[in-house]
Amino acid sequence: MIFFGHLGLTTGIIKVYEKAAHKDEGLIDYRVVLTGSLLPDIIDKPIGAFLFRNTFHNSRIFSHTLLFAGLLTLAGIYFLRKYKKNNMLLLGICSFIHLLLDSMWEYPAILFWPYFGWKFPVRPEGNWMQESLLRFVTDPGYYIPEFIGFIIIAYYFIKLAKNKQLKTFVRHGTCHID
Repeated sequence: MIFFGHLGLTTGIIKVYEKAAHKDEGLIDYRVVLTGSLLPDIIDKPIGAFLFRNTFHNSRIFSHTLLFAGLLTLAGIYFLRKYKKNNMLLLGICSFIHLLLDSMWEYPAILFWPYFGWKFPVRPEGNWMQESLLRFVTDPGYYIPEFIGFIIIAYYFIKLAKNKQLKTFVRHGTCHID
């Protein structure tokens, strides 16, 4: 996935959870959800694809591992218990969702790093940006989740705008819409 698939599908999953688990909305900061949905790419793309491209030859490295998402989640559980803050836990959960949406089970040497060794494998497609754009226009398994994600984000944006809650969302991350 490129962008809206991660943002929209993760937001949708967390919103469904929020509605099912809590009648009271506002416990989840959706700014953190949006950040967490992209966090593995925010970290790994600049490192693996640009800064250290000749070292890693891969844009899915440290943050695309179970270790990364697991450590964030464990830290999140700690912060939730100690300080009653759930933002770190949300980052961990959203990073796990990111791994699922990226089908990371197809890359076990990355997903289970460092279990299979300290070196990350070279990804065969080489240029991830060019490959992603090509898949975006040719592969329904790629563009359909992007389209669905876009629809979800557009829906929430329109509802927030219509209900005059954009400023509240930007300040507090809450999303009180039905």
